[in-house]
Amino acid sequence: MLNFISSYSIWKNASMTLSSVLFIPVSSPSGIGEYMRSLIIAKALQRRWPNINIHFILNEQVSYFNDCPFTVHGTENSPTKDVEVVNRIIKQVNPGLVIFDASGRAKQFKRAKAIGARVAFISQHNKKRSRGLKLNRLLHTDIHWVAQPDYCIKPISYWQQVKLAFFNKPAPKNIGPVFELSSMENQTTLLKRFGLVKEHYFIFNAGSGGHLVAGQLAADIYYQAAQTFFRKSKIPCIVIFGDNYPNKLPDCDEVMSIKSIDNKDFISLVSAAQACVISAGDTLLQCIALQKLCIAAPVSPDQPARLKLCLKEQLVLGTEPTVEGLVQQAEIIINKPQRYIDNMSKQTTVNALELIVDDIAALFIHDKDAPEKGDN
Repeated sequence: MLNFISSYSIWKNASMTLSSVLFIPVSSPSGIGEYMRSLIIAKALQRRWPNINIHFILNEQVSYFNDCPFTVHGTENSPTKDVEVVNRIIKQVNPGLVIFDASGRAKQFKRAKAIGARVAFISQHNKKRSRGLKLNRLLHTDIHWVAQPDYCIKPISYWQQVKLAFFNKPAPKNIGPVFELSSMENQTTLLKRFGLVKEHYFIFNAGSGGHLVAGQLAADIYYQAAQTFFRKSKIPCIVIFGDNYPNKLPDCDEVMSIKSIDNKDFISLVSAAQACVISAGDTLLQCIALQKLCIAAPVSPDQPARLKLCLKEQLVLGTEPTVEGLVQQAEIIINKPQRYIDNMSKQTTVNALELIVDDIAALFIHDKDAPEKGDN
């Protein structure tokens, strides 16, 4: 049973003046994690405040540009690089809140504050967190969430603590992975839809589908590993290729292939799986939070450090992103090594999505008498 830390008082009772939110996630053809996280948060805000207006700024080159269910504003490159374009959009949208998800230049933070918006920043590793704690961003940030659990990130430095205290700014909050849980009814329907039996299948997923390993798509390596593992074990395997996978999906009776799936359904499938063979991105932390046995391999430059910390805590089986390595570890995990299950059960898990919505409510609860802004 997950030990979620939650608080409902703000969630239920907050009286807000917020009516428009602008999300600016990192968006590139290779990765999708920041966009997916922002999308999960956006949908949660819409459920909490149905009349809220939600906008995204996205790189026009990403495969999901036309799939976003909210109002989208495009940039020719990464939004972080298109400073003037983003600042123009911020002024045009005039939001009550701007959420920079691992993105943003100091000038963009400053512009958001200049129009009267509250500013939130999401970081996911030490380097990005340190960037958010530099004075040129810190002075224009109201709240800073770190999408890592405590064991995956170093404590902030003494100098950073001094800066926070001197400028009366809240410390970054380590909230862990952001995802949405679904009901058992939804899970049962999903398993029936895919013809799967709970605790009797493996998931293989290399992340967004656009990552390359030694010139080969990581998704193809994981697919080949799933084929090999099935032939050896006869355990059903489902491969989720990812939105950024550029090729036609393979047609094979041995392994089920899916291009992409929304996060809520993905979490349902992970929760019901026997085990998962994944990359060392956000999904790794989601599996640990769900206490799901997994094998992880790094497929992008920011992932080895995260995997190393999880290996140190004996929360995951690690390997290199090769067919042989993935299959070898998958064969080991069939026997459900107990120490990994025990270690995962000891981790305190925060309901990050609920915490974020609570924090956003708290940013505006003291402005009950202020006029609403951002009615676009």
